[in-house]
Amino acid sequence: MGKYYSATRDQLQDADNLQVGSLAKRTVIVDDDAKTVSHFQFKPGDETGWHKHEHDYFVVYLTDCKLLHMPRNGPEMVIDHKSRESRHIKAGVEHHVRSIADWDVELLEVEYKK
Repeated sequence: MGKYYSATRDQLQDADNLQVGSLAKRTVIVDDDAKTVSHFQFKPGDETGWHKHEHDYFVVYLTDCKLLHMPRNGPEMVIDHKSRESRHIKAGVEHHVRSIADWDVELLEVEYKK
């Protein structure tokens, strides 16, 4: 997995200047021709690392979450997600996410390759 979970991180403009702290734990559950399913576990303050989503993806929040979303070309957003909430996001997102919750956070991410 390396320092950043996404190989596309190095393709981002000014990648060397993009700072990141302690990384969330990512476990890939399925990775086949159609999709990648990942389980993320965040301790308070953990981050994803800067990355770009090349495909549409779907997130299911397994716990209540308080996340700071930092897109490359837009304002930072603090979003409270409720357990069992889900979101569909279109391809092309370049961002970094940090848990700002005082508790452990878990989510599933399904990235569609087709």
